[in-house]
Amino acid sequence: MRSLFKARSAAGPLPELCAVYAALSKSGYRLTAQREAVIEKFARRRKYVTAKDLHRRLRRSDPPIGLATVYRALDALGHIGAASQSAQRHGETAYLFCAIRHHHHAVCTRCGHVDDVPCRSIAPFQKCLARDFNFRLAHHRLDFFGLCAACS
Repeated sequence: MRSLFKARSAAGPLPELCAVYAALSKSGYRLTAQREAVIEKFARRRKYVTAKDLHRRLRRSDPPIGLATVYRALDALGHIGAASQSAQRHGETAYLFCAIRHHHHAVCTRCGHVDDVPCRSIAPFQKCLARDFNFRLAHHRLDFFGLCAACS
C-alpha cells in the first residue's frame, strides 16, 4: 500500500481519500494499484458518472484497468458509504463520490455539478414522522435539484 494516505494526482492530494482508504481497509478490502487509480479518478469528479464513463477515462492507465474492476471498486465504495448511486433515465446506474459522513446533495440540473449539503435539520422531521405517522425512521436520502451558482 505504497501511497495509501496520499493521492498521486498532479492536482494535489484529496484529504478525504485518507478516510476512504482507512474505511476500505477496515472493511477488508485490499487497496490494489488498479483500485487506487479508480478511486482517485472517481474522487476528482463532482458529478455523477457511470462505470463505463469512468472506465473510458481510465483507458490509458498503467496497469490497464478493466470495466469489472471499475464496477468492483464502485461497489466497495458504496459499501463503505463513499459512493452514492442514482438511476439514470437510460437505465444505467451513475455514481457520485461522497464523503463518508452523512450528508445530502444539491444537484445542478443544467451542468450536473453536485455539492454536499450537511444534514442538520432532519431531527424535527424525524420527530414529526414518529408523532404523526407512528413511523420510526431507519435511514434517509435527500437530494435537492436546481441551478448552481455558475448556471443561475
